[in-house]
Amino acid sequence: DALEGVHIVRACCAGHGVSLLLDADGGVHTCGTGAALGLGGVTAVDVPMRVTALSGVRVVSAALCANHALAVTSEGHAYSWGQVSAGLGLGRSSLDAESELERVDVPQRVHSVPPLRVPVGRPC
Repeated sequence: DALEGVHIVRACCAGHGVSLLLDADGGVHTCGTGAALGLGGVTAVDVPMRVTALSGVRVVSAALCANHALAVTSEGHAYSWGQVSAGLGLGRSSLDAESELERVDVPQRVHSVPPLRVPVGRPC
């Protein structure tokens, strides 16, 4: 099993085919089909996979929208990924220099907002 030994504490589902799971250690796991997987160019997975780009940070809250995802860490830092046209808040300078960039395949820290305060235990 993909999640054997992993204690899932929250689950988020989006209407566009992606599910996001938060584990007890602050890890993020995704599955489904779409731009919001955050798995480095993988656009379809049948079983939940850990979003390794968020290893080393503890995610306490997350949200899925139609084509992008957002996560907030225990330190209040926001990360986003998915379809650029969805408005990821990253700014062009923090993305690839290519003007045709359509998707951010792995979570990127959003530097344009100050650290956020998110109560632990809020639903994703």
